[in-house]
Amino acid sequence: MACLFSCHDSENKEPVSDRGGRGRQNQEQHRKRFRGNRPERIPTAIEYEGDTVFLPSGSPVTKKLETTTVRSQGFSAQFITTGVVKPLSGHLAHVTTPFDGRVVKSFVKLGEKVRAGTPLFEVNSTDYLETVRIHLQAHQQRDMAEKNYLRKKELMDSGISSRKDYDEAKLELDLAEKECEKTVAILKIYNLDPGDADMAKPLIVRSPIAGEIIQTDITVGQYIKSDADPIVTVADLERIWVIARVKEKDLGTINIKDRAEVITESYPDRPIKGIVNYIGNIMDEQTRSVEVYLECDNHERILKPGMFITTSFRREIENSIVIPATAILQDDANSYVYKCIGTHVYLKHIVNAVAAGEKKVIIRSGLTEGDIIVTEGAIYLR
Repeated sequence: MACLFSCHDSENKEPVSDRGGRGRQNQEQHRKRFRGNRPERIPTAIEYEGDTVFLPSGSPVTKKLETTTVRSQGFSAQFITTGVVKPLSGHLAHVTTPFDGRVVKSFVKLGEKVRAGTPLFEVNSTDYLETVRIHLQAHQQRDMAEKNYLRKKELMDSGISSRKDYDEAKLELDLAEKECEKTVAILKIYNLDPGDADMAKPLIVRSPIAGEIIQTDITVGQYIKSDADPIVTVADLERIWVIARVKEKDLGTINIKDRAEVITESYPDRPIKGIVNYIGNIMDEQTRSVEVYLECDNHERILKPGMFITTSFRREIENSIVIPATAILQDDANSYVYKCIGTHVYLKHIVNAVAAGEKKVIIRSGLTEGDIIVTEGAIYLR
């Protein structure tokens, strides 16, 4: 019995060993025959050689794949983001008194249109009057110094006065002129007209810009200090900023002078045209977005400072390669697609792509016209 079982085991083991050896030989011949990504390869299961994928004929994965031929075309890139409305730089002025004093008169009301230099309110201020006194005194001293200089010059030319007297008069005039220029500069710092400086007149605070009164807290009789909160706000809202927050992935589709549409919740059916005026250079680390400034016409006053809005960017791009976003896959370092390089043979190919909205991406590099790529089901080839 032991001999019979021993012989039986020997007969069974030898064929198994032969089949294993023949299988390994066949696999090695199979690899050698199709090494080099040869398109005529006919694998019996999905196989990978580097970045090349070989599908067997009749594989169910084939039915899940859709391909398209890459073509260069014109494209209108579009994406939507949010933003906030702010006044244009230099088009908003918060006004208060430059000197401590008591408000004695108001010249404007809320919503009123004003020009640059329009009186806003009047203040009685001892500090202002002292500044005016110093200014007027400096002008008087300058006039006296000028008369003395002219007299000394005439006497020197006639040989009556010495050169020393003339030089002293010239120095006195120069110093008086410098003092006069200083007092004029002080008044201009406070947005005051030196020509209107008069001890008999109270301080009149004027609007520094043209626009309309959008806020006023003027109370006749109140005493205010120069460091108090503004009591009048003037704004020119004919044109206005819309500051959109654009994600890092969308920045590649925006350029200066691109057009955009701004949509508000209050008037969703009345989009407002805007032009990209400035693209920020600082990335918000938390939101991974950059501020993009749009200048918009606002003559209908639909856009209000502080309002949150939706912005739709659109850019016409000529001769661009645009593919569906479903064709793009991502690994740790790169974006890539699968190119069809033969019957049931696909090559993983790195590309440089940016989002273009509408579930499409623009290929900056990596594909050329005529390439055939997988647009649906590429995930099954990973």
